[in-house]
Amino acid sequence: FNFLDYLLWLEHGASERVKSYEFTFRSSVEHYYPQHPLDGQVQLDTDTLNSFGNLCLISHSKNSRLSNFMPSAKSEFYLKNSIDSVKQYLMMETKPWDAIAIREHAKQMNHVLLNSLVSQHETE
Repeated sequence: FNFLDYLLWLEHGASERVKSYEFTFRSSVEHYYPQHPLDGQVQLDTDTLNSFGNLCLISHSKNSRLSNFMPSAKSEFYLKNSIDSVKQYLMMETKPWDAIAIREHAKQMNHVLLNSLVSQHETE
């Protein structure tokens, strides 16, 4: 996740929110769409919920505070606070955040990682 955030930071660094991102120790895996949604919201299937497209690393304290909130509420919180993950920032830009968005985001992030490996291999 940290390496992916670095690649995304390089790619999206023109954005003020991304430019101000600080690389620090983050160890808590965040489900952007919550594992246990509040207020009777739709429960996603386990595979989608736990897929790479729905996960990012954030600070433990923020994960504890926001864990069961829906993506729209998490996005509102981060409008007033610094972002914890460039990957999560890109997730927040996608609306609605549902199973389709999660699958598409996973494809995009895999593409970023694979391109990095290919370009690294080509320079050797």
